[in-house]
Amino acid sequence: MAEEEKVQIQDMQNKWEEMEKMLKDMPEYHINTVIEHFYSKLPRVFIDGHSLVKVSLTRDYINCTQYSSRTGLTFNGCYELKNKQLKEVRGIYYVSANPIYSIASRRKITRDLNQIEELIINEYQNIFNYLHIPENSRLLISYDNYAISFYDKFVKGKTLKFPLKGEQGSLKVIWVPKIPYPLQFEKIQKLQIYNHNVEFEKEVIRFEITTFGGIAELIYNFNDSPINVKLNSPDHEPLEVMFGKYEVYLITHARPRKQAQD
Repeated sequence: MAEEEKVQIQDMQNKWEEMEKMLKDMPEYHINTVIEHFYSKLPRVFIDGHSLVKVSLTRDYINCTQYSSRTGLTFNGCYELKNKQLKEVRGIYYVSANPIYSIASRRKITRDLNQIEELIINEYQNIFNYLHIPENSRLLISYDNYAISFYDKFVKGKTLKFPLKGEQGSLKVIWVPKIPYPLQFEKIQKLQIYNHNVEFEKEVIRFEITTFGGIAELIYNFNDSPINVKLNSPDHEPLEVMFGKYEVYLITHARPRKQAQD
Protein backbone atom coordinates (compact mmCIF):
# COMPACT_ATOMS: atom_id res chain seq x y z
CA MET A 1 0.00 0.00 0.00
CA ALA A 2 1.34 3.40 -0.97
CA GLU A 3 2.38 5.75 1.80
CA GLU A 4 -0.13 8.35 0.56
CA GLU A 5 -3.05 5.86 0.89
CA LYS A 6 -1.92 4.97 4.43
CA VAL A 7 -1.99 8.64 5.37
CA GLN A 8 -5.51 9.04 3.93
CA ILE A 9 -6.82 5.99 5.82
CA GLN A 10 -5.23 7.17 9.06
CA ASP A 11 -6.74 10.62 8.54
CA MET A 12 -10.23 9.11 8.06
CA GLN A 13 -9.85 7.00 11.21
CA ASN A 14 -8.76 10.06 13.18
CA LYS A 15 -11.79 12.02 11.97
CA TRP A 16 -14.14 9.13 12.79
CA GLU A 17 -12.68 8.86 16.30
CA GLU A 18 -13.08 12.62 16.69
CA MET A 19 -16.70 12.43 15.59
CA GLU A 20 -17.44 9.57 17.98
CA LYS A 21 -15.97 11.60 20.83
CA MET A 22 -18.05 14.63 19.84
CA LEU A 23 -21.24 12.57 19.85
CA LYS A 24 -20.34 11.03 23.20
CA ASP A 25 -19.66 14.44 24.73
CA MET A 26 -22.91 16.00 23.47
CA PRO A 27 -25.37 16.51 26.39
CA GLU A 28 -28.89 15.14 26.04
CA TYR A 29 -31.71 17.60 25.46
CA HIS A 30 -35.23 17.46 24.06
CA ILE A 31 -36.89 19.46 21.29
CA ASN A 32 -40.55 19.43 20.34
CA THR A 33 -40.93 18.80 16.63
CA VAL A 34 -43.35 20.83 14.53
CA ILE A 35 -45.16 18.93 11.80
CA GLU A 36 -46.82 21.02 9.10
CA HIS A 37 -50.21 19.94 7.83
CA PHE A 38 -51.99 21.59 4.92
CA TYR A 39 -55.73 22.19 5.25
CA SER A 40 -57.94 23.23 2.37
CA LYS A 41 -60.99 23.30 4.67
CA LEU A 42 -61.56 23.88 8.37
CA PRO A 43 -62.17 20.72 10.43
CA ARG A 44 -65.64 20.36 11.93
CA VAL A 45 -64.20 20.63 15.42
CA PHE A 46 -60.78 21.80 16.60
CA ILE A 47 -58.95 23.71 19.31
CA ASP A 48 -57.30 27.00 18.39
CA GLY A 49 -53.67 26.51 19.35
CA HIS A 50 -53.11 30.23 20.05
CA SER A 51 -55.91 30.73 22.59
CA LEU A 52 -56.93 27.11 23.35
CA VAL A 53 -60.55 28.03 22.63
CA LYS A 54 -62.57 25.01 21.48
CA VAL A 55 -64.44 25.54 18.21
CA SER A 56 -67.26 23.53 16.63
CA LEU A 57 -68.80 24.23 13.24
CA THR A 58 -71.39 21.51 13.82
CA ARG A 59 -73.99 20.64 16.42
CA ASP A 60 -72.74 17.05 16.40
CA TYR A 61 -70.09 17.47 19.06
CA ILE A 62 -69.23 16.39 22.58
CA ASN A 63 -67.40 18.92 24.74
CA CYS A 64 -65.38 16.84 27.16
CA THR A 65 -64.53 18.60 30.39
CA GLN A 66 -63.95 17.02 33.77
CA TYR A 67 -66.16 18.90 36.22
CA SER A 68 -67.07 18.26 39.82
CA SER A 69 -68.94 20.68 42.06
CA ARG A 70 -67.55 21.71 45.43
CA THR A 71 -69.88 19.27 47.14
CA GLY A 72 -68.93 16.50 44.72
CA LEU A 73 -72.60 15.71 44.12
CA THR A 74 -72.74 17.14 40.60
CA PHE A 75 -70.24 16.13 37.94
CA ASN A 76 -69.65 15.35 34.28
CA GLY A 77 -66.84 14.16 32.03
CA CYS A 78 -65.67 11.75 29.36
CA TYR A 79 -63.72 8.54 28.98
CA GLU A 80 -62.31 6.64 26.05
CA LEU A 81 -62.66 2.88 26.38
CA LYS A 82 -60.35 0.48 24.55
CA ASN A 83 -59.55 -3.13 25.36
CA LYS A 84 -61.91 -2.79 28.34
CA GLN A 85 -59.69 -0.07 29.82
CA LEU A 86 -61.03 3.39 30.67
CA LYS A 87 -58.97 6.52 30.07
CA GLU A 88 -60.16 9.93 31.21
CA VAL A 89 -60.13 12.41 28.29
CA ARG A 90 -60.66 16.10 27.63
CA GLY A 91 -61.14 18.12 24.47
CA ILE A 92 -63.83 18.42 21.84
CA TYR A 93 -65.07 15.52 19.70
CA TYR A 94 -67.03 15.34 16.46
CA VAL A 95 -69.59 12.52 16.64
CA SER A 96 -70.92 11.45 13.25
CA ALA A 97 -73.72 9.24 14.59
CA ASN A 98 -76.05 8.96 17.55
CA PRO A 99 -74.75 7.00 20.55
CA ILE A 100 -74.90 3.24 20.16
CA TYR A 101 -76.26 3.01 23.67
CA SER A 102 -77.45 5.40 26.38
CA ILE A 103 -79.00 5.24 29.79
CA ALA A 104 -80.77 8.22 31.33
CA SER A 105 -82.94 8.98 34.31
CA ARG A 106 -84.93 11.91 35.65
CA ARG A 107 -83.30 11.21 39.01
CA LYS A 108 -79.55 11.11 39.53
CA ILE A 109 -78.01 7.79 38.51
CA THR A 110 -75.39 8.30 41.19
CA ARG A 111 -74.22 11.04 43.53
CA ASP A 112 -70.78 9.49 43.92
CA LEU A 113 -68.15 10.28 41.28
CA ASN A 114 -66.10 7.31 42.44
CA GLN A 115 -68.90 4.98 41.29
CA ILE A 116 -69.10 6.26 37.73
CA GLU A 117 -66.31 4.05 36.34
CA GLU A 118 -67.91 0.96 37.85
CA LEU A 119 -71.29 1.93 36.36
CA ILE A 120 -69.73 2.44 32.92
CA ILE A 121 -67.93 -0.91 32.97
CA ASN A 122 -71.10 -2.68 34.13
CA GLU A 123 -73.16 -1.11 31.35
CA TYR A 124 -70.47 -1.95 28.78
CA GLN A 125 -70.48 -5.58 29.86
CA ASN A 126 -74.27 -5.67 29.60
CA ILE A 127 -74.31 -4.36 26.01
CA PHE A 128 -71.10 -6.02 24.77
CA ASN A 129 -72.69 -9.23 23.50
CA TYR A 130 -76.07 -7.72 22.72
CA LEU A 131 -74.61 -5.16 20.30
CA HIS A 132 -71.86 -7.48 19.00
CA ILE A 133 -69.14 -4.94 19.77
CA PRO A 134 -65.65 -6.11 18.71
CA GLU A 135 -63.33 -6.57 21.68
CA ASN A 136 -60.78 -4.07 20.31
CA SER A 137 -63.39 -1.37 19.72
CA ARG A 138 -62.61 2.17 20.83
CA LEU A 139 -65.57 3.94 22.39
CA LEU A 140 -66.16 7.48 23.63
CA ILE A 141 -68.26 7.68 26.77
CA SER A 142 -69.78 10.90 28.06
CA TYR A 143 -71.45 11.01 31.46
CA ASP A 144 -73.07 13.18 34.08
CA ASN A 145 -75.27 12.52 37.09
CA TYR A 146 -78.28 11.73 34.93
CA ALA A 147 -76.99 9.92 31.84
CA ILE A 148 -74.24 7.82 30.28
CA SER A 149 -73.79 7.63 26.50
CA PHE A 150 -71.54 5.36 24.40
CA TYR A 151 -70.32 6.51 20.95
CA ASP A 152 -68.50 4.38 18.40
CA LYS A 153 -68.13 6.97 15.59
CA PHE A 154 -66.14 9.98 16.72
CA VAL A 155 -63.07 12.07 15.90
CA LYS A 156 -61.16 14.10 18.46
CA GLY A 157 -60.57 17.70 17.50
CA LYS A 158 -56.89 18.55 17.02
CA THR A 159 -55.11 21.56 18.47
CA LEU A 160 -54.22 23.63 15.40
CA LYS A 161 -52.09 26.74 15.07
CA PHE A 162 -53.09 28.44 11.84
CA PRO A 163 -51.08 31.54 10.78
CA LEU A 164 -51.34 34.38 13.30
CA LYS A 165 -52.00 37.71 11.57
CA GLY A 166 -52.16 39.93 14.63
CA GLU A 167 -52.71 40.01 18.38
CA GLN A 168 -53.90 42.57 20.88
CA GLY A 169 -53.29 41.21 24.36
CA SER A 170 -55.22 37.93 24.55
CA LEU A 171 -57.12 38.68 21.33
CA LYS A 172 -55.77 36.68 18.39
CA VAL A 173 -56.47 37.25 14.69
CA ILE A 174 -55.85 34.06 12.72
CA TRP A 175 -55.97 33.24 9.01
CA VAL A 176 -57.82 29.96 8.45
CA PRO A 177 -59.02 27.79 5.53
CA LYS A 178 -62.51 28.06 4.09
CA ILE A 179 -65.47 26.39 5.77
CA PRO A 180 -66.28 22.78 4.75
CA TYR A 181 -70.03 23.30 4.20
CA PRO A 182 -72.69 26.05 4.45
CA LEU A 183 -73.25 27.62 7.87
CA GLN A 184 -75.80 30.04 9.24
CA PHE A 185 -74.47 33.60 8.98
CA GLU A 186 -75.15 37.30 9.29
CA LYS A 187 -73.56 40.42 7.84
CA ILE A 188 -71.84 42.71 10.33
CA GLN A 189 -69.42 45.62 10.46
CA LYS A 190 -68.62 45.63 14.21
CA LEU A 191 -67.81 43.10 16.92
CA GLN A 192 -67.36 43.27 20.69
CA ILE A 193 -65.16 40.54 22.18
CA TYR A 194 -64.78 41.06 25.92
CA ASN A 195 -63.11 44.50 26.17
CA HIS A 196 -62.00 44.60 22.53
CA ASN A 197 -63.86 46.53 19.83
CA VAL A 198 -63.42 45.23 16.29
CA GLU A 199 -64.44 47.45 13.35
CA PHE A 200 -64.38 46.30 9.73
CA GLU A 201 -63.88 48.71 6.85
CA LYS A 202 -66.78 47.06 5.01
CA GLU A 203 -69.46 44.53 5.84
CA VAL A 204 -68.23 40.98 6.41
CA ILE A 205 -69.87 37.59 6.97
CA ARG A 206 -70.02 36.31 10.56
CA PHE A 207 -70.61 32.54 10.64
CA GLU A 208 -72.54 30.87 13.44
CA ILE A 209 -70.26 28.56 15.42
CA THR A 210 -70.08 27.12 18.95
CA THR A 211 -67.15 27.81 21.25
CA PHE A 212 -65.94 26.81 24.72
CA GLY A 213 -63.25 28.25 26.95
CA GLY A 214 -63.59 31.71 25.47
CA ILE A 215 -64.95 33.47 22.39
CA ALA A 216 -64.15 32.74 18.76
CA GLU A 217 -65.64 34.57 15.79
CA LEU A 218 -65.39 33.11 12.28
CA ILE A 219 -65.31 35.94 9.73
CA TYR A 220 -65.35 35.87 5.91
CA ASN A 221 -64.34 38.86 3.79
CA PHE A 222 -66.69 38.43 0.85
CA ASN A 223 -65.59 41.73 -0.67
CA ASP A 224 -63.60 41.70 -3.90
CA SER A 225 -60.74 43.63 -2.28
CA PRO A 226 -58.77 43.50 0.98
CA ILE A 227 -60.28 45.42 3.89
CA ASN A 228 -58.82 47.17 6.91
CA VAL A 229 -59.78 45.94 10.40
CA LYS A 230 -59.33 48.18 13.45
CA LEU A 231 -59.02 46.73 16.95
CA ASN A 232 -59.32 48.95 20.01
CA SER A 233 -59.19 48.15 23.70
CA PRO A 234 -58.79 50.35 26.78
CA ASP A 235 -56.03 48.02 28.01
CA HIS A 236 -53.93 47.84 24.83
CA GLU A 237 -52.48 49.87 21.99
CA PRO A 238 -54.69 50.17 18.87
CA LEU A 239 -54.05 47.59 16.18
CA GLU A 240 -54.88 47.41 12.48
CA VAL A 241 -54.78 44.28 10.32
CA MET A 242 -55.76 43.55 6.73
CA PHE A 243 -58.22 40.84 5.71
CA GLY A 244 -57.51 39.50 2.24
CA LYS A 245 -60.34 39.28 -0.27
CA TYR A 246 -62.40 36.07 -0.16
CA GLU A 247 -60.46 34.87 2.89
CA VAL A 248 -61.66 33.46 6.22
CA TYR A 249 -60.35 34.58 9.61
CA LEU A 250 -60.81 33.44 13.18
CA ILE A 251 -60.76 36.01 15.97
CA THR A 252 -60.30 34.35 19.35
CA HIS A 253 -59.96 35.33 22.99
CA ALA A 254 -59.51 32.90 25.86
CA ARG A 255 -61.97 33.31 28.70
CA PRO A 256 -60.54 35.64 31.37
CA ARG A 257 -59.14 33.73 34.33
CA LYS A 258 -61.54 35.32 36.78
CA GLN A 259 -64.39 33.55 34.98
CA ALA A 260 -65.16 29.84 35.21
CA GLN A 261 -63.54 27.66 32.58
CA ASP A 262 -65.33 25.31 30.15
